Amino acid sequence: MTLTRFSHHASSLSLICAAGLCLSAPVGAQVQDSAPDANAIIDDQPITVTGSRIIRDGSEAPSPLTVVGADLIDRRGAQNVADLLNELPAFRGSTTPSSTANLTKNVGANFANLRSLGVNRTLTLVDGMRFVPSSDLGQVDLNFIPTLMVERAEVVTGGASAVYGTDAVAGVVNLILRRKVQGIQMRGDFGITEQGDGREYRGAILAGTEFADGRGYATIAADIYRSDGADDPYSRDWGRREYGLITNAAGVFPTRLIASNVHHSTMAPGGLITSGSLRGTTFNPDGTPRPFVYGQLAGAQNMIGGEGAGNRLYLGDGLLPKLDRIATYLRTGYELTDSIELLQDLSYARTKGRATTPHYFNFGNLTIRRDNAFLPTSVAARMDAAGETSFGFGRFWSDVGTPVPVSTNATWRSVTGARGSLSDTWKWDVGVEYGENKYHQQILGSFIAPRAAQMIDAVRAPNGTIVCRVALTDPSTACRPFNPFGENRNAADVSNYFRADQDLRQTQTELAASAGLNGRLFDIGAGRWGVAVGAEYRRSTLRAVADPLSNAAAFTFGNARNVRGKITVKEAYIELDAPLLADVAMVKALTVNGAYRYADYSTSGGIDAWKLGATWDVVDALRLRVTRSRDVRAPNIPELFTPSRSTQSITILDPFRNNVPSLVFPFVAGNAALKPERADTLSFGAVIKPFAGFSASADFYDIKISGAISTIPIQDIVNLCFGGRADLCSQISRDAGGFITQIISGGINVASQRTKGIDIEVGYRSALGQGNLDLRLFANHTIKNTVKNGALITRLAGQNDGSPQNGTGGIPSWSVTGIASYEIDRISASVQGRFISAGKINTAFVEGRDIEDNSLPSALYVNLNAQYKLGPASDPAKYKMFATVDNLFDKDPAISPQSVLPINPVFYDILGRRYRVGFGVNF
Repeated sequence: MTLTRFSHHASSLSLICAAGLCLSAPVGAQVQDSAPDANAIIDDQPITVTGSRIIRDGSEAPSPLTVVGADLIDRRGAQNVADLLNELPAFRGSTTPSSTANLTKNVGANFANLRSLGVNRTLTLVDGMRFVPSSDLGQVDLNFIPTLMVERAEVVTGGASAVYGTDAVAGVVNLILRRKVQGIQMRGDFGITEQGDGREYRGAILAGTEFADGRGYATIAADIYRSDGADDPYSRDWGRREYGLITNAAGVFPTRLIASNVHHSTMAPGGLITSGSLRGTTFNPDGTPRPFVYGQLAGAQNMIGGEGAGNRLYLGDGLLPKLDRIATYLRTGYELTDSIELLQDLSYARTKGRATTPHYFNFGNLTIRRDNAFLPTSVAARMDAAGETSFGFGRFWSDVGTPVPVSTNATWRSVTGARGSLSDTWKWDVGVEYGENKYHQQILGSFIAPRAAQMIDAVRAPNGTIVCRVALTDPSTACRPFNPFGENRNAADVSNYFRADQDLRQTQTELAASAGLNGRLFDIGAGRWGVAVGAEYRRSTLRAVADPLSNAAAFTFGNARNVRGKITVKEAYIELDAPLLADVAMVKALTVNGAYRYADYSTSGGIDAWKLGATWDVVDALRLRVTRSRDVRAPNIPELFTPSRSTQSITILDPFRNNVPSLVFPFVAGNAALKPERADTLSFGAVIKPFAGFSASADFYDIKISGAISTIPIQDIVNLCFGGRADLCSQISRDAGGFITQIISGGINVASQRTKGIDIEVGYRSALGQGNLDLRLFANHTIKNTVKNGALITRLAGQNDGSPQNGTGGIPSWSVTGIASYEIDRISASVQGRFISAGKINTAFVEGRDIEDNSLPSALYVNLNAQYKLGPASDPAKYKMFATVDNLFDKDPAISPQSVLPINPVFYDILGRRYRVGFGVNF
């Protein structure tokens, strides 16, 4: 529940801007460093934009606070608030639809990620309350909130666990929703890329009314959205160049090269013999053999030129997934008395995303025997002449289709509460939230690699029929022989033996209750002290049921597990705001702020979070601020309760036995002994306002996470045990002879991460001619972002590539977003520039040794927005049109082929120039 009373009419946003709460008066509530006027009033009630539980002016908050307003969302043509948040430099590595286009889970999701510390370390709230998680790791999908319902998003970076709740290690995204709305707002828009794909359609409505002589109100909002997805890389010039990362020959430096026209040299759509005297023999679609055309070989698997699968591995891999979304929200309230208001929220949202994944392929690791029933006669004769009984075989299985991940996610939520006042300065609120999330993950036609090997190992049975070799000893097998020589030579249903549908059905529930009290105490001469106290209770449950094959880890990828668990937590907090000095020498105002929270988890026990901060107004034009905090994140249900399962065997070196190679079967499991992560955060900075309309702030931050939950590589577990880590030795089992029989690999509190940098915000607002000009700039300089996991140290700052899909990839050294807006009469326009600095492909690479060129270029993306009001003179905003052009200069993404695609979809624009037009009606 929020701690202040809101009353929003259609003109609320303009009033907020007039009070200085918005970054841009010309374009409405945009993005801002918190510098509102302390006297900002809407319908005689204060608006709280503070990053605090205490009602006060947000500019006095010691923690940096940024606000994204509703009008900017509308004018940018954004489909939801996540689109705007991800344009701010503080958000890096967020999960977005484009970053999930080729994943098998959470397709189309929008999970916020502050500081690139991981999506599970950013706490997302709605009106200060928890929202039902949309994934098993606890994240909230921002797709689930109707866009028109959002009044603003408050972003607090660092120092937030004590005030807002555990899990806010990197910070908080707090969505503030509208309350009283009079009339109807409708929006519709359409978007398309320059290439003609990426079509998006959206319709939205917001409606509200009052009843019972204004004592009651009801507000409802709904969003309907569809994305047709974007085509594969071959639809873009950069994709058709077939960039790839190739490995040089052994002993030749650099060991890696990035080149165009890169193809694989160990597979072909019709099959390729990779060993023996027939090496280099491939097969036409009809199965007849012919010589394979090799290009310039580089390494064991890749070549430049020649034929081969090339980037057809990603043929059909869309750049943007298909996505359908509906989100609804109903909010009602009733003033029972002048000092008590009853509140009820109901919401329902559903998304369905459809991604694409690569074709199945083998890098020459299959074996074809001489007695294979499908072996062409000419090939068999050559094998006999050479005295060979088998050969290695690689195949690109383009004739059997690709797995199709489909994510269906639905959440309903109810919040019942009340709030009121005990006096002019003391406010209270209580609330109970309950909700349920149902997630259904399918991977249609997923591959089972061992069965593919069985299918192509075809022989003749004693009766002359062709069968799988395994059928000779197991007549009950469902294996059907597959002819691997050529293309499309098998019945459509033959491949069903090594393809099956993965299915995961997951249900999460959340029950949360909260009660809070805040008000003013005494005045020692510098202003009245403020205090907020409260208590919270939360119970989270998760039940996941996966198909039998996934539980047995049979598939090549995916393999969800049955999981069941429950976590309860009881929390209590107190926050104190203490003005100490005012209007004395060198001190215009000095205020200290502190907060403490105690959380008692059913799984890990009690833990503390705290914050201590101060603001010092040296003069009216200069404010200094500092915050020191301890923030925490508790382990989630999968990290705690995932059952143990065996994975594929691997060979390790056992230092206890003179590094003798040992074949082991690792087991992956949850760890019920996990403890909460701890983060120590220091931030300090300054805000200057030297003249009217201008403000600037700079804040340094240093976040140190200890006891981070991570999984250590199997070899490192053994090595660290040998080095004296007794806790890791307990994960290793040996037989009577001392040989390793099992290693359990699960999450442990072993990793640490440290990031530090500087946030900069600058703004200038002024009249210009007959209109108004607004200039804003937001920048982040990441000085350090280092992860230590066991013996592995990864330096992510300045790394513009990595593993962005999982939210823990690199982060550019500099990220800058600038906005220039101008409004005159009925016309408003803005230009936005987004810049990321040049960086490295991998900070661990040594250029010239590990890679030929380790650099990635900087990028500047320019976006244009314009809006025209079509309404009558009495109400110009009654009808309006808007248009946007993103990536105006159609800039290609930087080439960095280390992950699923040869580019990074998180930092670089991968769709190219695109257009959006929309229309709005207000009644």
